[in-house]
Amino acid sequence: MKKVIGIVGSPRREGNVSATVNEVLKGVTEKGASTKVYYVNEMDIKGCQNCMNCRKDGMCTIDDAMGSIIEDIKDADAVVIGSPVYIWQVSGQTKVFMDRMYPLTDENHKPRYGNKRLVMVYTQAAPFEFFFKKYFKYMRKVFKDMGLNHFKDVIVTKCIEPGVAANNQKAMKKAYNTGKALSQG
Repeated sequence: MKKVIGIVGSPRREGNVSATVNEVLKGVTEKGASTKVYYVNEMDIKGCQNCMNCRKDGMCTIDDAMGSIIEDIKDADAVVIGSPVYIWQVSGQTKVFMDRMYPLTDENHKPRYGNKRLVMVYTQAAPFEFFFKKYFKYMRKVFKDMGLNHFKDVIVTKCIEPGVAANNQKAMKKAYNTGKALSQG
């Protein structure tokens, strides 16, 4: 594994999602992989305009920060996407990012840039990991057409305030070990 891209879809740069995504990336770097993290809340990423230009050539007509993310994902071996769970789904920031990932598929809904491994990081206030199990399964299907194949989910529960994830040794160990396992193949 040479390159892994991290996406933080939380409005908090130093929050629970960020701590967990960065711990996964820390595990990846143990084997020498390079990493880069994007904080989508701080970036100029506009919503998809449904122009369908990306279906033709993989290029989005919107000139914003999403272009650099797509370029990095093209060259990556794996992607780690993290989001808090708000009202049973990913954050609005994460959803806007996801809508703009359409250039990763060709006109036949096949991966345009090959297959990559995907780790999803979710933080939630709910006390049990299984609360949003059906939604997380759905998310795996969403990314598969883009060539992002599910490797593992890292779910951190009881994230009612910032700092919960970073102080949860079990969750941080799971995130780190997920990164190590991701880098091994």
